[in-house]
Amino acid sequence: MKFKWRTILGLVLMYIAVALNWQWIWGVLSLYWVLPGFFTGVTYFIEPISRRENPILYWIILITWVAFGIGMIFTGF
Repeated sequence: MKFKWRTILGLVLMYIAVALNWQWIWGVLSLYWVLPGFFTGVTYFIEPISRRENPILYWIILITWVAFGIGMIFTGF
């Protein structure tokens, strides 16, 4: 079994964020989750959405994640 240190670190940060009521951490995670979509052309919201097959929906989802991420970061400060 391979040790998944990034996943474990993410879980620990989520637990800390909930315990300390950190809103900004959800914004950081949202922005982090957007990055693979830019590079792969596939994002996930309920189901996989491909940039090639559904370009408008793909970009709406990515823009929404970025807007929510930025909003959550600045709401926390």
